[in-house]
Amino acid sequence: MPRCVYLIYFVVASSWPNHGWASIPTIGNGASVGGPNADAMGNKSSNHNTLKSKEIKEFQVMTHFDETEICALYNHFRHIAQSGKADGVIDKDEFQAALGLKNSLFLNRMFSLFDENNDNKINFVEFICGLSILCTKGTLAEKEDFSFKIYDEDLDDKISVAELTNMLKASLAENDLNLKEDQISTIVKATFAEVDTNGDGFIDRNEYHALVERKPAILNNMTLPLRKQIAAAVAANTAKQ
Repeated sequence: MPRCVYLIYFVVASSWPNHGWASIPTIGNGASVGGPNADAMGNKSSNHNTLKSKEIKEFQVMTHFDETEICALYNHFRHIAQSGKADGVIDKDEFQAALGLKNSLFLNRMFSLFDENNDNKINFVEFICGLSILCTKGTLAEKEDFSFKIYDEDLDDKISVAELTNMLKASLAENDLNLKEDQISTIVKATFAEVDTNGDGFIDRNEYHALVERKPAILNNMTLPLRKQIAAAVAANTAKQ
């Protein structure tokens, strides 16, 4: 595997947990979370024990989930939102505990991408819209956009040397791995030498897209096994009734 491909795959694959949300039993078009009614709908729904039919239909339109999946994810959301402060939203501490991540740049970027309205909390709309991208029904375009934003900390539509270096360091720390500064620098320089085809010192969206087209496996860890977990949750709830 070319060095640059290994680096970008490593950053996402090694940092993204194999537990957390995907392993808790009660757990669309990828529309933007920050729609006109996102805050009101998300916070209102988070304080209910059950969802209304109208709300479920609206969530189906804005995500890739069906009614059964939305209800299961709502129960899971409420479980996480009540794990710290029972305020109907997920704060960063609850987010970190649910995913089993260290307090790192990777955690901050993931939380920021879910928290689209930047109010330092994740409501239910933000929660399911984020998971809609990461589920098996999320499109490659959605996953590519999401993964690009993990690196693009300042959201200027390009990945700088500093941004890739910082994310690599965060991923190494997440896995208790150590590399010397000169080793990290060598890997990042080799990555840019291959991916930064126009030589402007940044990896833009077109260059990143070209890389993904050559090596789509880079996005493999942008998919969580939610359908299996949801099916198990539904079966468990049915057995209790």
